[in-house]
Amino acid sequence: MAAPELHGQADRFTVSPSEGICFTITCRGASSFEAQLLRLKDRRREEANPELGGTAVRSSINARYERRRHGIRRRPYLEVPGSENVFSGVAGVTFGAFIRSDAPTAAQQAVLTAWDTSMGAGFGIFLQKGKLTLLAGDGDARMELSIPEPLQPGIWYEVAASYDLASGLGALSQKPCSAGVGSRRIAASKARKTRTTTDHCRLAQLPPAPIMIGASAKLTSHWTAAEESFRGTLESPYAIANATRASDLPGLHARRLDSPALLAAWDFSQGLSDDGIHPDEVPDITGSFDARCVNAPLRAVQGHLGNAIENFRTAPERYGAIRLLDRQPDAERWQSQITLAVPESLESGFYAVRICTANTEEYVPFVVSPPRQPTLQRPDGMGRTRLSSAHEAKSHH
Repeated sequence: MAAPELHGQADRFTVSPSEGICFTITCRGASSFEAQLLRLKDRRREEANPELGGTAVRSSINARYERRRHGIRRRPYLEVPGSENVFSGVAGVTFGAFIRSDAPTAAQQAVLTAWDTSMGAGFGIFLQKGKLTLLAGDGDARMELSIPEPLQPGIWYEVAASYDLASGLGALSQKPCSAGVGSRRIAASKARKTRTTTDHCRLAQLPPAPIMIGASAKLTSHWTAAEESFRGTLESPYAIANATRASDLPGLHARRLDSPALLAAWDFSQGLSDDGIHPDEVPDITGSFDARCVNAPLRAVQGHLGNAIENFRTAPERYGAIRLLDRQPDAERWQSQITLAVPESLESGFYAVRICTANTEEYVPFVVSPPRQPTLQRPDGMGRTRLSSAHEAKSHH
């Protein structure tokens, strides 16, 4: 039997007395774990390990905790909060976007979805073995519709998919772009033609699932992203709460704003910051369903309009794409399980929270710094002068 896995992290590395520090622990293979606060013997080291040893410190966090498992996702995506039930009762749905795949033949990749992977139900645009695929299902019946011609890596496509609940008709379209990175290869590529395909499958309804951009969803204790992430670049995705005829799917992006059933349209060129540190929020130009970046996807990326001489500050409309690269996981989405309120009496130095099961342990290190000293503004406005508490007290006598 494999040994339990324990992983812990703190929300900061340095903390002062009277401040708080939070620890998140993920535990697999055991029903619970113990936590204990230690003062480390070797203050010269900035990391904790079993060889360092330590002295136990009395603390309210010294206790046994029920396990909590946190998913670790490295791939970025975008979520749309509050969109779980937007397709409840609609007659149909249409999704579309510009995409450029880095690895179209990789495992199944979710492009733009309202799909619950745990049920195998919902609606979405995927890549399966390099082929653009529409998936639609209600938990019992399921449609899987693919275009036989695979996507070519590095080429921009306008893609769109539609499903009509009344007729059971699904439609899918891929149209190579005549501009953009990779466009010079289109003339010599099998990707030069627009492809459209249709199929029938009657579904009772589209079950609730949140809209995800570059991912699909799964329901555990709450909605979160599944692992089937898109690998590549996305631009200008949109969702329409109605079906679209197959013949109207090619070029639909240019007409999407004219649809009275337009539900959401995300413009990645809006809200870019001049300093290059772009916000996580992506506005929906209809004002209904703003998207939120997770795991720091790369923003201000050149889109399907082609190479630009300008930069994103002077020509933002040409930098309206977002690239989904492997990034650092968003640790803030882990829920803290242990919170230590550092008492004023705790000496400064190196500490660790030791977490352990019967045969597994890990140390989460942190530093308690000396108490923060009060500061006073110098009369000449040239800066701040730090005074000790003793000097400050003496000044009042």
